[in-house]
Amino acid sequence: MRITGGTGRGRKLKVPAGEKVRPTSDKVKQALFNILGDGVPGASFLDLFAGAGGVGIEALSRGALRVVFVDGDRESLDVVRHNIELAGFDDRAEVVLSKVEPFLKKRTGPYDFVFLDPPYSMEMLPLLQLVAGSGLLKPEAIVIAEHFRKQPSPGTAGELTLEREARYGDTVLAFYKAGVRSQGSEVRSQEE
Repeated sequence: MRITGGTGRGRKLKVPAGEKVRPTSDKVKQALFNILGDGVPGASFLDLFAGAGGVGIEALSRGALRVVFVDGDRESLDVVRHNIELAGFDDRAEVVLSKVEPFLKKRTGPYDFVFLDPPYSMEMLPLLQLVAGSGLLKPEAIVIAEHFRKQPSPGTAGELTLEREARYGDTVLAFYKAGVRSQGSEVRSQEE
């Protein structure tokens, strides 16, 4: 796993041993940030189920002002801390040891972007509803949910509306916009 763009481009990152963490592939990370584009510099970013921290560190490398990494596994967060220090982004990163659900019920934002990559066995709709009702989102924030292709992307979840899907092999990135209802519009889908 490496940083694919920005000031840390090419830097290799550590991944926790074993199979409990499924890092977002470099190809998917690069595609994600190509889609987010110019919105990342200066933005606040929340990385839920952070794993090794690859997505949040990518956001920092591409100019995010602040990234909060949340994961319930202490070993994963040790790797995240290591990767943040290795990349030199300590001053703009916060690492929180917490299960995602309690974090969403307690914390305040707001964030421009929320990325969630839960274990593939978790249901996406309840998590998206928690994010939507958390008070963590800036007006028109973007929530990105990574999930297995056989699991459908919910069309809406609270104030979140599915705007776009991008497929990369077995991985789907579902992009939700906060505070906007697209009535009768069709979700754009991209496959690579």
